[in-house]
Amino acid sequence: MLTYSPEFVENSEYAFGVAKIRALETRYVDEVALNALITSEGERFLALFLETTGIKGGDHPDISRMLSDLEESFSETFRLVQSLILEEEFRSLVSLRYDYELLKFIVKEEKGEVVRIPVSLIERSRFGHGLLKTLLNEGKALETGEIIQRAYRDLTELKEVSAREIDIRCDRAYYEELFQILDACGNPFIRDYFIREIDAINITTTLRMKLQGRKRTDLRERYLAHGSIGLSYLEEGFDMNLEGFAGRIQFSPFAGLLREVDKSIDEEDQVVQVERLLDRAQTRYLRESMFVTFGVEPILAYLWTMERELNNVRTILIAKVSDVPPDEIKRNLRGLYG
Repeated sequence: MLTYSPEFVENSEYAFGVAKIRALETRYVDEVALNALITSEGERFLALFLETTGIKGGDHPDISRMLSDLEESFSETFRLVQSLILEEEFRSLVSLRYDYELLKFIVKEEKGEVVRIPVSLIERSRFGHGLLKTLLNEGKALETGEIIQRAYRDLTELKEVSAREIDIRCDRAYYEELFQILDACGNPFIRDYFIREIDAINITTTLRMKLQGRKRTDLRERYLAHGSIGLSYLEEGFDMNLEGFAGRIQFSPFAGLLREVDKSIDEEDQVVQVERLLDRAQTRYLRESMFVTFGVEPILAYLWTMERELNNVRTILIAKVSDVPPDEIKRNLRGLYG
């Protein structure tokens, strides 16, 4: 069940880790800095971008290199966070998503698709591409875990499977294993974070499918379990406007966000606004960890906040060099404070 007041698990052994994170939090790229990047132009933008992100651009900045440096910077943060985590379960948890993203590539490779795997993805996985592929091929479930092994076996045995179905099945397996880890950890703050994440995905998936003219029964193909909003509530809200949808999920703290949306704009813009509000709510939730003096929560919250920051600055860089208008860039930013 999703709680409204986060609960924390105090552990005095995290004194050093939390102190380290508190010092690093002062370097967040906040909304003011992001807006400055969006409105700056030409050489001023590139200079400001390098100054804001701290990456090295040289005398003649290369955009591809800058993107690579952004990823490497986050990988350094990722490694730092892992070094500060005391429990093996939580160290596995932060790498797990990258294991399953690698699984998607491995299955697509085996289906004959030409894929290019980002180096950053390989670095953040527990296994790396070559080792994971070997372990899966050899059926080494003791090393990989039974759930990812089963997902690989089921997908490779299918004669025909679309890229989307591979993604969905891998995501379902990821959350199954994730919640197995969370059950063992017993940390309500982290557990609720992921329940909220699944709810946000299911809500936006429902709204996007409706925009695409899909049938409500199609939701079953995309629905993710382990959230607090059952499939039946999403199906009931599928054909309703946002006010009606909010009424069907009024037990969720996200229901209020649906009511905040500007109903005078078109449906596409309403969905975009919902996505922004959901991401911002997740960022605010992570900020609750600021009340923790000793515990893993601030360390994990820092990692996930920095991941949002990475996505935003990467979006801005790509958009600016593609001459995307500032208002359109802002429309695509996620997880800002507020």
